[in-house]
Amino acid sequence: MKKIIIALFIATLVLISTNIFCQTIVLQENFTTYQGTSATVPTGWIFNYNGYYSTAGSSGTSGPNSYKFGVNNATITTPAFTTADSVHFWIKGLSTTTSQLVIKEGADTNSWTTVATINPLPTTGTAYVYHINSSSHRLRFVYTKVAGNVAFDDFLLTKNGSVSTSNHIKIYFNKPVNTSVSSGTNAVYLNSCADDTLIAYINRAKFTIDVAVYNYIQTGAISNIATAINNAYTRGVHIRWIYDGGSSNSGLSSLNSNIHTLGSPTSTGYGIMHNKFAIIDANSTTASDAIVWTGSTNWNDEQFNTDINNVVIIQNQPLAQAYTTEFNEMWGGTGLTPNTTNSKFGPDKTDNTPHSFTIDGKTVELYFSPSDGTNSHIQSTINSANSDLFFGVYTFTDNTDANLIKTKINSGIYCAGIMDQYSQSFAAYTTLNPVMGNSLKIYTQSNSIFHSKYVIVDACDVTSDPQVLTGSHNWTVSADTQNDENTLIIHDATTANIYYQSFYQNFYNLGGTLSACVTTNTDELPTAATVQIFPNPANDKVEVNGIDNATIEIMNMQGQLVKTLSTLSKPTIDISQLPNGVYMMRIISDNGIVVKKFIKEN
Repeated sequence: MKKIIIALFIATLVLISTNIFCQTIVLQENFTTYQGTSATVPTGWIFNYNGYYSTAGSSGTSGPNSYKFGVNNATITTPAFTTADSVHFWIKGLSTTTSQLVIKEGADTNSWTTVATINPLPTTGTAYVYHINSSSHRLRFVYTKVAGNVAFDDFLLTKNGSVSTSNHIKIYFNKPVNTSVSSGTNAVYLNSCADDTLIAYINRAKFTIDVAVYNYIQTGAISNIATAINNAYTRGVHIRWIYDGGSSNSGLSSLNSNIHTLGSPTSTGYGIMHNKFAIIDANSTTASDAIVWTGSTNWNDEQFNTDINNVVIIQNQPLAQAYTTEFNEMWGGTGLTPNTTNSKFGPDKTDNTPHSFTIDGKTVELYFSPSDGTNSHIQSTINSANSDLFFGVYTFTDNTDANLIKTKINSGIYCAGIMDQYSQSFAAYTTLNPVMGNSLKIYTQSNSIFHSKYVIVDACDVTSDPQVLTGSHNWTVSADTQNDENTLIIHDATTANIYYQSFYQNFYNLGGTLSACVTTNTDELPTAATVQIFPNPANDKVEVNGIDNATIEIMNMQGQLVKTLSTLSKPTIDISQLPNGVYMMRIISDNGIVVKKFIKEN
């Protein structure tokens, strides 16, 4: 048992040192048993030249030994592998001048594509990470020698451990989710590793990284983001960083002094630079390199690990370029140095970006505040609800939004929501509390906040237009008219269900109950159209047609279970004792779960 514990501890140290908490190791080689001979070449590897270093100074963190690129055209090729998407390794140049190391990938050993060329080579030990194609099965490293040699160590291939809603949209939550209400794609809970996930994306950057984040505070409780940025800068990536001028942003002091940053104005009339996004390789000639990281999460320990937040990562070049246009407007130009004469923040900005994108066949909308009238799109999203609406918002003060939700509830739409306690003193809470009752929960933890900002529409009805609105924009007048914010609307049933899995667990943790409103297989959802409640509105009885062998639960609009029964077929349900109002009927059968709405009136 003691050996197992020690082994686990060592494995944990390896994971910490390589920032891969949320990734799966595909192939690892530290060359500790390699001694520069053919007999000691690691299994499956192909070397055309044998050379090695045995000293700690010429080896990575795993310790002696390392491979030595010692002659021109020295080449090493990895064993065959599958499903990897990132390569990690450590190198150190010794007396190199214009020598270079080329990393190549291929599906076999006959055809190769260049991943990256490292020139100049670092003269201090440096860890590198590059993104590779998931279809690649081998990697090759080729050394072109002009002078000097290169130590090579701590090779690692990993696969991102996240689950995506598609090939190009990934959703993450930093608190537990409830996958029992999944419609087929489980939500992803990053257990204390959102920071490492961010760093993994930074490490993949080839050309550019643009960061616009409200507040970055680096402590020992999170992995070092500044180090990852500095490493990217060292390998030639162009870095630009915008931050809120009124926030501490103490982590910026750890950035390489050559990296340019720009603080937002602190003048009267301007709000805050409240964005939380990073853009990677937006203009790469390889469109798949372009990545946008966004959501509700600031870059500090509390936001990554304690407060409730969500992250959205989208791989799409047109979207990344739209974010870049917004960044350039604040930056004042396209160069590496900010132009404070031309830079525009808050109310000075114009609506100059596209707003609609098609990603994996899904419509994705993008809006920036305050130039794009974002609150009108929040209201349009709320107003689109035909069946159900769930929201979770940190700062909810805009009573116009609250009144619109109230109207939807009064029209029979099932609604449940979470507000942080910070919002409890504002008019929006006063408007919603009487009509929502137990369906409105207040997050009151003393050591954390509910920091997400999202609304989920029609997660229970894929025949409608299920969608999620999320981003940095709180539901306030300031967010709409003064702050720099970004908002995404993703029209997709799977994404709506993924957010519902998170909301479901958060709501349950606050003592609430919800109807599990999705079938276990979305292919069977047309069954919902065959289930009929008659009459509707009803007086003293309702008949349910189109089901067999089902359990029926009736809940009021406050989420309280008021009646339950089991049935064989075509049940007639006595509702004469129920008060007049709108009810949700949850029908649980072998085909899954269907939720129908009906009205009781005299």
